[in-house]
Amino acid sequence: MRIILLINSLYTGGAEFSTLQFYSFLKEKNLADIAIVCLKKAEPAYDHREFGFEEINYLSGANILQRVKNLNLIIQNFKPQIVHSVLFDANLIGRISRLWKGDFVHIESLVNQTYSSHRLKDPNVNKVKLEFYRAIDFITQVYGVDHFHSNGMTVARHYQEKLYINKSRITNIPRGRKANPYLNDETSRDLYRSNLKLGDRVVLINVARHEFQKAQTVLLEAVNELSHIKDKFVLLLVGREGNATEEIKNQIVKYNLQDNVQLLGHRTDVPALLAAADVFVFPSRFEGLPGALIEAEAAGLPVICSNIPNNLEVVTQGENALIFEVDDHGQLAKCIDEMVSDEEKRVKMKEKSLEIFSEKFQIEEVHKRMYELFQNILKNKRSG
Repeated sequence: MRIILLINSLYTGGAEFSTLQFYSFLKEKNLADIAIVCLKKAEPAYDHREFGFEEINYLSGANILQRVKNLNLIIQNFKPQIVHSVLFDANLIGRISRLWKGDFVHIESLVNQTYSSHRLKDPNVNKVKLEFYRAIDFITQVYGVDHFHSNGMTVARHYQEKLYINKSRITNIPRGRKANPYLNDETSRDLYRSNLKLGDRVVLINVARHEFQKAQTVLLEAVNELSHIKDKFVLLLVGREGNATEEIKNQIVKYNLQDNVQLLGHRTDVPALLAAADVFVFPSRFEGLPGALIEAEAAGLPVICSNIPNNLEVVTQGENALIFEVDDHGQLAKCIDEMVSDEEKRVKMKEKSLEIFSEKFQIEEVHKRMYELFQNILKNKRSG
């Protein structure tokens, strides 16, 4: 099997990480010849060499047609059976190339809710522009995509509704993650808690880039309401800077939260940080299938998260997670208070998180299902 992975960049996001893990699996098992093509370089970015790839192709061109032309040259030389694209810009270029060349199968991964109503509330999103993109998205997908892979049922339903994609064209395979190597490693846990001066406080952790979607500002509003237990917990905010960074920093100063909130920025040691924490907090306004929640479960963390269906595909309300309504910082504050104050609940939810991870999100099984999907699509093309 010969595959070109076409992706916007190797930026440190969940979609990029999940995709690189899958292709690392294919390469390690000698299941495919793979060429990775990125539209641009990014910073911070995943190191492709850590996933077993020595070389990355960057698609040059001053406009979309030049990029399509250059992609077609790569296709002509590499002769892929499949072009697998991830994220909007890469998807669009892959679709145009599919219409132009027509001699490969184009598979797209649907990884987020691009047209979520919550996204329209983002001050950085232009509604008219987004609707224009949706029109282009709908028109080009009709003939430019052979099959879609969605990382969650909620994501699949979103695109069925917003782009009128027939459900027979979408196969749902969730994200997976490796087991956390630091789970129950008390030496590592003690070292991290000592270095970060966490003491014996309950450690809350949020891992997400600083964007409107991730709603860290709502989390800080909730923390501000917990002055009566401020000596009992600390919050670690882990993730790269973005459009919401300035507001996050301003809130920490405004509410005098410096003793309760540590802004750690982009980190490459997230599994160890998760294993050193006690509770994962995830207030997102919209998601794909949240890999961050899966990683939290792999670390045995009880969860507090927003009541969106994407999150509920990963956690089980009342068993390993407390749920609050989107943007309701008052409800979130009550959930934090309950979790910080009840060690027995945290212990029970830890066990359930590990159980859910083991049953639903083992990485090897997810990779096998993805590879079988690719095989079946090629088989159907040959028989058709």
